Amino acid sequence: MKKFLVISLLFLMAGCSSKPSPEKLQTSMKSVFNLLVEKPQFVMYLNFGNMRTTQFWKDNISDSVLNSENTLGSLLNTFNEATGATISRGLDEMFYSNSWLGENAIVLKGVFDRNKLDSFLQKDSSFSRKEYPAEGITVYIRKDNNLQFFFKDNFTLCASNFTKQIENMIAIKDTSNTGLLLNKDILAAIDKINYKNSLWLVTTEKTFIRGIFLNFIESKSPKFDSTKTLPTDTIKLNTGTGKDSLSKTDKLIANELYRQINSVSISAKMKNDMDFVVQFECVDEASAGFLNNLITGMITLSRLSSSGEKDKKPSSSEKILESMRVNNFESSVHINVNITKDNINDFRKNTFLTKPN
Repeated sequence: MKKFLVISLLFLMAGCSSKPSPEKLQTSMKSVFNLLVEKPQFVMYLNFGNMRTTQFWKDNISDSVLNSENTLGSLLNTFNEATGATISRGLDEMFYSNSWLGENAIVLKGVFDRNKLDSFLQKDSSFSRKEYPAEGITVYIRKDNNLQFFFKDNFTLCASNFTKQIENMIAIKDTSNTGLLLNKDILAAIDKINYKNSLWLVTTEKTFIRGIFLNFIESKSPKFDSTKTLPTDTIKLNTGTGKDSLSKTDKLIANELYRQINSVSISAKMKNDMDFVVQFECVDEASAGFLNNLITGMITLSRLSSSGEKDKKPSSSEKILESMRVNNFESSVHINVNITKDNINDFRKNTFLTKPN
């Protein structure tokens, strides 16, 4: 009875907040969408220029970024060597999209040293060039991974591993209604993202959404008995028998959930700390209510489980779950976490957002 009262109270608290107003999508950001893949697996945006100015970045991220920039063979290290633009200096924005076929489109905004590029290529035989005389464009190609890039203008670098995508990006004009601009579903999902000015990732692909749930359910988070957390009149499951029945149930839950969700997004806002939110836009209010109950039940059972073991220190995963706030707004479910200098190490040790299986 005690557990039931606690869970019921948390369900009520989850619906008490007012729905936040999403930040407005900047015109300069949307002007890049015609260069991105029309039907992406996901779209990601990073505004390094904004994030670099925050205290949270200076205190918690800058050192890690410097280390990652020095990792040989990384994508951004290639652009660093070739143009001098890095995450910590010169590179202001990054847009990334990819398709199920592996076709990707990358757009970087910043200050690029084209003289450095010419000097770099004279010394480095790992690159080749391909000229497009009619457009007055040179495409630079890294031979080992076929990474191709060119300058759309002095402040915009376009890249892809696919020649067809590169040629599409060369042909696109500022007024072209192409690429991501043709995808109404993902544009609608982007409009609903809470925080648009620092970093965000969004997907409307059902299979990718299913992968996110499978990773979350099968992650390092404390195990939960899903048969005890779900409203039985919302979803009918054949849970099976034996020692593997819970795993089968969890997969059935993921299979059902992804059909009830139109989009998933992750976004964050940085100042002295970082407000991080995962948003689920569901097909209707009933689906959102079901998802809200599931997530809240998982978090509640995790808290109750860890509190029952007095001598055991909570794991990083448990502490992350304990810091989450879940809110249900009509057909949306939001998971909010405030990341500070006190809990950032827990997030560095664990991630639920690994590559879907």
